[in-house]
Amino acid sequence: IEPVLRGQALDLTYTDSLADLNPAALGSYDCVLIFANHTEISPAQERALIEYVENRGGLAAIHCASYCFLNSPEYIALVGGQFKSHGTGVFQETIVDGEHPITKGLEPISSWDESYVHTKHNEDRQVLAERREGDHKEPYTWVREQGKGRVFYTAWGHDQRTWQNEDFQHLLERGVRWASGDWAMTAEA
Repeated sequence: IEPVLRGQALDLTYTDSLADLNPAALGSYDCVLIFANHTEISPAQERALIEYVENRGGLAAIHCASYCFLNSPEYIALVGGQFKSHGTGVFQETIVDGEHPITKGLEPISSWDESYVHTKHNEDRQVLAERREGDHKEPYTWVREQGKGRVFYTAWGHDQRTWQNEDFQHLLERGVRWASGDWAMTAEA
């Protein structure tokens, strides 16, 4: 995804070190994107991430990020929900808020992916898209604000079948921009 986002004038720095969850490192960025399977976070790292968001930082939590840091109820609330289970298959989302700056004008994503079901839902969020299965409407992409910061989450993104999907790429770009702040939405390439 890095070349795609760089092509949209988004500069990325990759790390897999939880040691980078500290005030000095986080303060260098407009948005932190989490796509990882770390199950624990230290109290200092948790505090740094929460304070970063509350003081105007952005968080883009993608797919498995909703199953990170299981020892932190604060992180789960920050993201807006926690992964519970999944199946797999090809499905299409239903956009339920087509007027939000992230989803306005976007096409619904259709792709093979893991069909996430969430638990520990934070009701202080705005659902943008759902995965519908029969009568069940699973929140699939949402946003929330905490303090002065913004959080974008989508359950999409298990593997290259979704990451190479242009509709997902557009969603991710807009999600990162929105989480970064209004100024980033107008800075599109």
